[in-house]
Amino acid sequence: MARAEPKSLYKYLGFSDRMVEQLYHGKVYYADPGTFNDPLDCRPVVMAGNQTIEGLQSILKLMVVRRVEKEAAVSLKRLRLRGEKLDIHRAKLGLSEVNEVLRGIEYFVTDPDLDDPEAYFKQTLLTLIQDEVRKTQATGVLCLSEKFDSPLMWSHYGNQHRGVCVEYDVSNRKASPIRQVVYGGDRQISADCLLRWLQGEDVQARGEVERSSLLTKSAEWKYEKEWRLLGPIGLGRSPAPIKSVTFGMNCPLAITESIMSMFGGEQAKVKFWRVLEPSSSFKLKRERVYFDDSMKPSQHDLSGLLDDLDDVDELAET
Repeated sequence: MARAEPKSLYKYLGFSDRMVEQLYHGKVYYADPGTFNDPLDCRPVVMAGNQTIEGLQSILKLMVVRRVEKEAAVSLKRLRLRGEKLDIHRAKLGLSEVNEVLRGIEYFVTDPDLDDPEAYFKQTLLTLIQDEVRKTQATGVLCLSEKFDSPLMWSHYGNQHRGVCVEYDVSNRKASPIRQVVYGGDRQISADCLLRWLQGEDVQARGEVERSSLLTKSAEWKYEKEWRLLGPIGLGRSPAPIKSVTFGMNCPLAITESIMSMFGGEQAKVKFWRVLEPSSSFKLKRERVYFDDSMKPSQHDLSGLLDDLDDVDELAET
């Protein structure tokens, strides 16, 4: 059962020039799922279900034509094609591509060494449909967590506590919804469901496609308690205001003071925290950090830190 949407969500970031730029300009990075550290993330598995080879061919045609039409729209408009002519040319391009793919499959099916040509044909079609689902659902993903005190996440994404954990206030969001990640579910999506999704406004089918292609992860990742926001791949405006910044145990003082100063010092609405080293247990705690009047942006040159710290790939998402 889905939990209620949280009021705050957290993003762990390793220190880098990009991290500073994001905080300073109020930006976030929507990552390409192809860069995720879990290669199974955002990779649905399409099952044939009741669909025959002919049915799978029809689904593949629908998906390829739709994708090619969308990709070709801009270039064809530059050729000043409009209205019916534009639609005809887009459809021709899509059908041309899918027919070429199908001819290639049919050619290999004639290989006398194949034990079961029909099974080969069906599996190849399913693989191609899976690729089309990933292309159709290709979008940037902003991965956020319910937790600010995860030792594993501080290690994996917070650059061994040398980075920060940013708290976003998501209590008053009115734009794109926050999606909760499902752990332990399967990545399967039926071809029947895909067909319903392609044919019309089937809300349930659309939700199933989204779940299998963007929101399902192995139960091994459950500790991350992840929620996701979707948007164009790359830097974009932050979808929610920053509520606080927590500095890791090993975050250099220059970074701490410079970030606090960047947010306006003691006048800032943003709160600041620092993770404390646990005394006997491994449970992480934090304490408030307050701005000191002596903290001035000019006091700290972060360029040296950027050069000395290990290169952090904060694009590797939770």
